[in-house]
Amino acid sequence: MNAALDALYPSRCLAAHYVDSRWVGKLERGEHRWPSAERRAALRAVFGVTADRQLGLYSPRRTGATSSSLTDAAWPGVVPDEMAELPGPWTSGMQVPNRIEQPHVEALRRSITLFEDWDHRYGGGLARAAMAGQLEWACRAIRQASARPAVRRQWLSTAARLGDVVGWACFDAGEDAGTTRGYFVRSIQLATEAEDVQQRAHTVTSLSRRLTYSGKAKEALQIVGLTRSGWRDLPPLGRAVIGIVEARAYASLRDAEECRRAVGLCDEHFDASPADGAYDPTWGYYADLGQILGDAGHAMCDLALTANDPALTDATITRLHAAYELHPGTVARSRALTMIRIACLQAHQGNVAAALPSARAGCTDAAGVYSSRLRDDVRVLAHMLENVDAEPDLKDDLVAVRAQLSGVAASQV
Repeated sequence: MNAALDALYPSRCLAAHYVDSRWVGKLERGEHRWPSAERRAALRAVFGVTADRQLGLYSPRRTGATSSSLTDAAWPGVVPDEMAELPGPWTSGMQVPNRIEQPHVEALRRSITLFEDWDHRYGGGLARAAMAGQLEWACRAIRQASARPAVRRQWLSTAARLGDVVGWACFDAGEDAGTTRGYFVRSIQLATEAEDVQQRAHTVTSLSRRLTYSGKAKEALQIVGLTRSGWRDLPPLGRAVIGIVEARAYASLRDAEECRRAVGLCDEHFDASPADGAYDPTWGYYADLGQILGDAGHAMCDLALTANDPALTDATITRLHAAYELHPGTVARSRALTMIRIACLQAHQGNVAAALPSARAGCTDAAGVYSSRLRDDVRVLAHMLENVDAEPDLKDDLVAVRAQLSGVAASQV
């Protein structure tokens, strides 16, 4: 490579750009992601390529990158340099261990379990800063501490799971798209380094959900399509989750046929999942029938609220009611989201008498939850109830529920 530098720049002294075996080793490990222009030119000459991208090199100052382009880079483990530093303002600066051992991995897993429980109970609004600080520390440990190869892979895989949780919490809290995307892309990169195809696919489904929610359903389908390359490696629960995220995207695109097909795929693979699916470290959360009924039911809800299809609306209400009955109190956000959406569907039907108690139940479940997704759904319901004709004996109840909804929306941070 040094010879290539001299050949490319014969009139310049480029001793400062010369490299040695240590520099090359760092390049191979991905620690040098965007060398100087001169070194990149030499690398292109050595490898006989014409573009930096062919070498897996990306500019840290690229702008306008889409989620799909960043994910395409992270999927094979070549993340853009702009992701070398984690997004967000949270950095701990705390010391990391000199050597990572198995007890460190187990401790990190326990902290993630706590964060996941926190997220399910209270939403991402208050938890994401603590999660992001833990992830920043875990990523510094990866780069600074030594570890046996097997332990290092476990640490990378566990950190990838944490990145997925942080990205989801940021999405739920309404964090800006760039920050949220950054955590998901980092998670995919870490999972790839760990050779953890399950966690990588799981994070892609999380990112796909965020894209659909933000009106980018086509890009969401493009990204989740990456998981098809490893379809045979995915367990039935993993395939069920892919059915869920595809259903949400197709519902957003108003493609009723494909949405129903994806919901059917979800149910089919859930039914085929083994009895011990709850112990799957990546997909076990979806071993809960209530979660499957609810997640796919939300996709049907997106479709039903825009369609004049009474049968679809009734089927969706039935499915969401079944999910709600199965949701334990420890998943308060899921309970609140589900019941608020049931109320939306009932209001869509013009059934104010049913919508009002559903709305009250949803508001009760929402106490203590801080989620921008919940806030958005509450505002949708409040708007729907502003435009309904209530029977005289329901008017006082309607006014009270509107005030309650306004209070819940205002409490979300």
